[in-house]
Amino acid sequence: MLHARDMNDEAKYQELRALGDDLEVLLQSTEHSEQEKQEKMIDYLNLLYTERAADIGVDFSERLLERVANAMEAHPTADVAVDQLYACMLVQQFHSMNCDLWRAHPAIMRTQNALTMLETDSRWSDCLRYCQQTAGSYAEARWWPEAVAYAKRAHECVRQLLKQGVTVLENGELLDLRDSAYTICSYAQNTAEGISDKLTEQLLQDLGTEGMTAVAQEIEEARADNVINDPVELTPEYLAIRYELEEKIDDALEHERGYYDYCKEYWMAKRMILRSDYGIRWKSPAALNPNVEFH
Repeated sequence: MLHARDMNDEAKYQELRALGDDLEVLLQSTEHSEQEKQEKMIDYLNLLYTERAADIGVDFSERLLERVANAMEAHPTADVAVDQLYACMLVQQFHSMNCDLWRAHPAIMRTQNALTMLETDSRWSDCLRYCQQTAGSYAEARWWPEAVAYAKRAHECVRQLLKQGVTVLENGELLDLRDSAYTICSYAQNTAEGISDKLTEQLLQDLGTEGMTAVAQEIEEARADNVINDPVELTPEYLAIRYELEEKIDDALEHERGYYDYCKEYWMAKRMILRSDYGIRWKSPAALNPNVEFH
């Protein structure tokens, strides 16, 4: 994967930076309409995506989130809350490009009040996309308890929208409680608690026996293809040091991410750091799944 700092064309890199600085000025000015600001920002974000300039995108989106979060603290309104969720999704997207989604965790935590406000105001459509993406981000980072929590919130959004008679979103997405229930269960099976009786009972109330049976069957079929991971990742000791651990791995790999066979060097660094710094013995997916090829 190509990161902004690795771009061969240094002039292009500096140009993208300069465009971002100019856009920052425009966004904070009072001489331009909100529509013009939105159009300019979308054009710039698309350019960053096209150029795979993840580092620049992270910096820009985090500054945007900081401004919106400050506005939310000063004048908490539903519209500003929506802007905060949008900014946080941008942070997640660019961190995903940079293969360090765990770094989006502080931004997500800061956005919790905005999400709660929108849930209280029954802005379910606004909440749904955010919760779906955030659940997926945590799952990609293998932060399973957080992934389950946001998948449950997405499921509640779907339930409330269906209750209001909304079956299709503006983007054409069909709403189905079985889909969101499957997501919850697929994430939950990676946690220490697993797909508990309590969770099953809760979903059973929404899906009915037939629907829950179909979800359980789909989960079981998918389970056969799952990669085995070290159960030490489910322990409280491991969960408590995840962010700090990732920072240490990042430093050990000199902040290089996403290249071919990156996972093998990542696992090697992770194993050594867990053993030396935390006294935790950990086996990589490669060691636990000898018949699976990883790159």
